[in-house]
Amino acid sequence: MLIKFGAIVTRGSGKLGGHVFSTNRGGAYIRTNQTPSNPQTPFQQSGRAIFTELTQGWSALTQNERDSWSNATSSFPVTDRFGDSRELSGKGLYISLNKERKLIDLPFLNLAPSPQGLVVPTGLDMAMSVAVQQCQIIPITQESDYVAVIKSSGVVSAGTSFVKNKLRAFSTFDGNLPPDPADVWVEYVARFGTPQVGDKVFFSAYTINSAGQRSPEVTDFLIVE
Repeated sequence: MLIKFGAIVTRGSGKLGGHVFSTNRGGAYIRTNQTPSNPQTPFQQSGRAIFTELTQGWSALTQNERDSWSNATSSFPVTDRFGDSRELSGKGLYISLNKERKLIDLPFLNLAPSPQGLVVPTGLDMAMSVAVQQCQIIPITQESDYVAVIKSSGVVSAGTSFVKNKLRAFSTFDGNLPPDPADVWVEYVARFGTPQVGDKVFFSAYTINSAGQRSPEVTDFLIVE
């Protein structure tokens, strides 16, 4: 349970008793806590396996290597759910950066890197067609030297506009390659199933640099053709 204190408590995030405190675009809210099912999908199992691998990797580091991560935390501030800047622990930073590197098939770093520049996408060039079984999602940037993670909500109802909690990573895009490999129809169908003409689908993308830092995420939707 996270609580932000003001003159009186102003915001909360997490579980307390039988309730969950959170915030959406409408402001702070509280709901009854429900225990979700645990279907053990291949995607869930893969995510857990990566976390286990990272935890074991941290334990296998030398003390000098762990110290390098602890000493680098001030160089990699993060924004928490309240919008406040804070520092991760050394272990948290190791897991955070290496988890992103894993998404783009880079090996884990044993020593903490230095912060690097990021390519920030400004939009998405999107097209999805059932007739030709094609789904092209290309992050729009002013540069070509980058690798991006592509996420999707899957099919949502026509009136849906808030999908932050529904977006799931399912593919990557290498800006160094020609646009043709950007067709992610097969990956999309494997993750979310086959869409129908007229379905509404959200996509998002963010870039990752070699240090494991991620850019701001850009999100948009399309109507399947």
